Order: sequence, then structure tokens, then C-alpha cells
Amino acid sequence: MSNPSGNYSGWKAAAIRANNRTAQSMLKQDYKDDITREEAVKLVLKMLSKTMDNTSHTSEKLELAEVFLLLSGKVKYHKCSPESLSKLLVKVGVTQPTTESS
Repeated sequence: MSNPSGNYSGWKAAAIRANNRTAQSMLKQDYKDDITREEAVKLVLKMLSKTMDNTSHTSEKLELAEVFLLLSGKVKYHKCSPESLSKLLVKVGVTQPTTESS
């Protein structure tokens, strides 16, 4: 991570942009070296819910993509569908389940 002065520092997890201090504080508290992808996604969604300026955290306002290494060593990019993201937001407790009438 680098800043405009040209100084840089190494982090295992970092946050940039608006409210980055709050996000960085959450990372320092909750990030661990052996975090799983699922735990990392949950942590990111909780961080976004605490640091975003809007109060509506839905798949219409957010997008989620992951870049990770497969066991084979290949880099994988996965973009979460809006439906999957909605389910994740409910699972993490960021939003309430929607009730649809039959």
C-alpha cells in the first residue's frame, strides 16, 4: 500500500478510499493469517456495511468479485451473481431477508 507522499507499507490486508481508517481498524482486529475465502468475504461485507455512506446494502448497490489462487497455482476471477450476493448479505446479517408473496 502506498500513499501520495510515496511512502509505502506492507499489509496482509488493506483498505483504501473513504472511511479507510475504520475499515483498516476492522481488518487489524478481525483478519488472521489462516482466514478462509468464505470468512474473508464475510469480513469484507461486514466492513462495507460499516463504512459505506448509504444505508441500503443490497445487490443493487454492491458488486462482489474475488481474485484467488487455485490449488493448481492458476489465478481465478469470480464475480458473484446478484442472487448469490443477496443471499450472502442476509447470511452475514447485513440485510434482512426479503419476503415475497406467492
